[in-house]
Amino acid sequence: MGRKTTPRIPAEKKATASPSARIDDMWTKNPAIIKKFLDARPQFKQLCTEVEYILKKKVSAAHIETSFLGSRAKTLNSFLEKLNRKSYTDPFEQLDDLAGVRVVCLYSSDIPYVIDIIRNEFEIVQEIDKREELETNKFGYIGNHFIIHLGTNYSGARYDDLRTLRCEIQVRTVVQDAWSIIQHHMVYKKESQVPSNLIRKLNGLAGLFETVDDQFEFIRMQRDIYLDSIRESKNAPGDFLENELNYDSLVEFMQWRYDEVLDETDREMVSTILDALNEIEISTLKDIEFLLEKNKEFIDLASEAYLDICLEENPEDDGFIWGPIKIAVAISANPEWRSKFPWGSMWSNAFIKADQKI
Repeated sequence: MGRKTTPRIPAEKKATASPSARIDDMWTKNPAIIKKFLDARPQFKQLCTEVEYILKKKVSAAHIETSFLGSRAKTLNSFLEKLNRKSYTDPFEQLDDLAGVRVVCLYSSDIPYVIDIIRNEFEIVQEIDKREELETNKFGYIGNHFIIHLGTNYSGARYDDLRTLRCEIQVRTVVQDAWSIIQHHMVYKKESQVPSNLIRKLNGLAGLFETVDDQFEFIRMQRDIYLDSIRESKNAPGDFLENELNYDSLVEFMQWRYDEVLDETDREMVSTILDALNEIEISTLKDIEFLLEKNKEFIDLASEAYLDICLEENPEDDGFIWGPIKIAVAISANPEWRSKFPWGSMWSNAFIKADQKI
């Protein structure tokens, strides 16, 4: 039997500090940079607020729909984590994302209009089109990024302390935003970092995301064509009333019959009325017109009673009734259908008075 050997004791592994430990260590080794960041952060928050406000105002004026338009100033933890990952000799000069604003558009065709607003309103330090950084057969995020100053458009004491600060503006679609979030959590930033068995799937997914953006754009275009055809049919009322009932046609009907321009608040009521019309099996605009004519007496009596009640409650009431609400009143001529709407006590009492007179 051979000599028994003493088990070999493995050498201790070299201790590696965790990211959180390394960040904690920065509080001890470099408190000055932390103090500088904390002193500067209120200005970056204010810069975010100003840039966000300007973009919201201009984007809204241009009638561009967004799913998100917001901002954020970098947090201390995020700042320290970035310093921990990268070597910066002067982070306040080298970091461009201490203030950031994100504009997420519904449709890709709106992106150029948002870009024009940014170019007109701000002084561009750097402009990055992420699509140009990708080869045609590679996957990745394809938004537009800008590094900006407020520029000479904005002067006065309110902006003096912000003028030299940089802000990053990211512009992308909802689909591109989704890809950005997924890519962030996947960790992979370049195709060279991806396991070979996943590359094909990721490239296919990236192509699918781009196709979804194209399809949203196509649907928007088709809707615009449909709306144009409905509006054109108003030139021949008989043809117009033959249109099927849906949200778009109902909005056009309300505007046509009552000469109303519907705002966002009005449009919320459109959905409620549409649901009720669908429930009682109204399928065309002609059916709505028939419903209104059939219940004209009830509509007039209920409206008159409602205005009288309003006047009793408030003698200074101007006696206004929103025209399209008469469609809901026509539906409510049938007592069984009144619960389909959130009528208040004054309308409910008006219906009772109208019932008594018919």
